[in-house]
Amino acid sequence: MARFLILLTLVFASALHARQVDVQNVGASESEVARLQSQVEPAFSHVKTQTGVDDQLDLQLVVVGGSRSFAELAARDGVGMHAESVLGYAQPGRRRIVLNLSGIRDRQLEPIGVLRHEIAHLVMGSALRVERPLWFEEGVAQYVESVALNELREAAGASPWLDFDNLADLDQALREEARAGAAYIEAREVIRLIVERFGESRFFKLMKRLESGDGPFEKAFEDVTGDSVATFENAWLEDRAGRAGERYAGFFGRNFWWLLLGLTALIIPLALVLARMRGKTQIDQWEETEKYFPSDPSWSYTDDEPAGYTPEDPDAWKQ
Repeated sequence: MARFLILLTLVFASALHARQVDVQNVGASESEVARLQSQVEPAFSHVKTQTGVDDQLDLQLVVVGGSRSFAELAARDGVGMHAESVLGYAQPGRRRIVLNLSGIRDRQLEPIGVLRHEIAHLVMGSALRVERPLWFEEGVAQYVESVALNELREAAGASPWLDFDNLADLDQALREEARAGAAYIEAREVIRLIVERFGESRFFKLMKRLESGDGPFEKAFEDVTGDSVATFENAWLEDRAGRAGERYAGFFGRNFWWLLLGLTALIIPLALVLARMRGKTQIDQWEETEKYFPSDPSWSYTDDEPAGYTPEDPDAWKQ
């Protein structure tokens, strides 16, 4: 009986602390909204698995189906950049996430990845008590998103390879619409390098340090990893240079036959044009020679055939 009461108490306490999710549908299909709603708790669990940080606070999820409705909503919420380029946004202070299904569909991305991304922002905004650079914030959200389909779509989209002078430049690029696409992808690579270089356990330790409020960010980073941000920045630039070489090599490898076909398509017409020009030049030379040295059959050869010679009977003249 005592065990039953304890179990009942735990279940009741769990129900009291269960996250309340208020879902608002703004012109989206019911099936899409239901699918996203079912993935809210798995997304929070995924964020905790990837970062070691979690929260149990309530959430308001707004799913917008049309681009115009999303633009109007984003404008009211003061979201920067053009709304059509934004796939979603999180407002940690209001415990609110807004998703742009129209933009997500246009880019052929997986909505669950975007949901994870915004929940990561929500968790960091609620849990982390140290101010951190934008490249770290967005990089962690991109790293958490980690949907293979979305990353393949990004690669297929042929995002331009942009140069970033340093982490401060990457931070600024995330705020500029023209460079934001490449900057978001690169921010994810920065976090991946942190995890690869220092290990996942130190990355988790850094997140916990930021959660505890023991800052500033640069000091927390150096205390946990052993590298200053400046030292890591140099390592990132070296890593990026290596990835740039791989990117170019991969491009030529993937497109070798297309490049060869294109080169052939250029060479053949050029060869024909050159051949025609060469033939025309030869004719011009002949005409120039004819002008100064005209041909005259009467002196160009000597008729030494005997009288009475015919090709049909070459010996007739002897008779």
